[in-house]
Amino acid sequence: MRRRTSGFAGPALLAAVSCLFAPAPQFAQVHEHGPDAPGNGDAMTGMVREAGPPRLPEESPLIETRVLESGREVEIVLGPVALPAGGPHLRPPVQLAELPLAGWLHGYSWEMRDRGGDLLPDRLLHHVNVIDPDNRELFSAVPRRLVGAGRETKRQGIPKLLGVPIAQGTRVLVSSMFAPRPDRSVDEAYLHVTIHFTPADSRRVLGPWTVYPFYVDVMGPVGEKEFPLPPGTHTVSWEGSPAVDGRILAIGGHLHDYADWLRLEDVTAGEIVWETRPEVDEAGRTVGVATSMLWWRGGVRVRKDHVYRVSVQYTNPLAKPAPDGGMGAIGGVILAAEDAWPEFDRRHPDYVQDLRNTLEKPNQDVHSHTHHAPSG
Repeated sequence: MRRRTSGFAGPALLAAVSCLFAPAPQFAQVHEHGPDAPGNGDAMTGMVREAGPPRLPEESPLIETRVLESGREVEIVLGPVALPAGGPHLRPPVQLAELPLAGWLHGYSWEMRDRGGDLLPDRLLHHVNVIDPDNRELFSAVPRRLVGAGRETKRQGIPKLLGVPIAQGTRVLVSSMFAPRPDRSVDEAYLHVTIHFTPADSRRVLGPWTVYPFYVDVMGPVGEKEFPLPPGTHTVSWEGSPAVDGRILAIGGHLHDYADWLRLEDVTAGEIVWETRPEVDEAGRTVGVATSMLWWRGGVRVRKDHVYRVSVQYTNPLAKPAPDGGMGAIGGVILAAEDAWPEFDRRHPDYVQDLRNTLEKPNQDVHSHTHHAPSG
């Protein structure tokens, strides 16, 4: 697995699945205990041992989860956070929550609101990740991303015939970053993330067909995800192989301003699996990244014996580095060929380092771009 950087100037699947009984989902959530479990360790350092995963956060008044009146939605509320006008990006401490509902996840949406419940501008959110520390990712042994959203990814969903199995009490980490407006302060801002469910006790003859989320980043599974973006055109890429065979049923991405394209390639087969370009406003700012729904044509096959490359290209027209730098991440859902998702070792170096990076980001106002730069 490796990362590359370069620069230079200047209706088939639904019909098939509906004929099958969905496999029984495993709703039992297993939390490890004992000396190897995350959450045990030295109170001063937050580490189990040097080789072990870091301690998970304690309960906090900054995070709340609740089942909404419909009984089919769980809302995660993070806040309040103060966003002073013209201030730097804010990365609050990572929060730990438990999902209070068992069932299948079908999608999510989010909003920024004030204390009175009035809507705030979407651009106050830079990004949010909801992370499952008890399961691994598709392309690496890092903790699984359940939800990943930026201001250009307002809502994502899949048909209720498909769903990600979630156990009651599933632990999630909520990692977020906010971007204050240049001309107006917000004293108390709240992020509302709504997760859409089919409850496990719903009266259905068939449960949804089990799928799993996946995430892959051009900067690789471990380390910083943003990179500096000098003037000119630059590409960044990373290569790896999935842990299971399967079919990608939906796919989308996350980009910053001045992105040209985002791409997933099958390097072994020499084929482009998926490619997209950002939606931009009149000022050229990225306002959206389209999600491709691939289940109607049976999905796109991925193989664990193939190597895949995720890559992004940016063209910065400014005479200075782009203020928000660059990012390139792909997320989606996969129908796995195996019945069970692969297990993993919590002491795997990638798991430990990624969890450490997630939890130990500066818990204060930050806007750091100390990353490996693309050449240019």
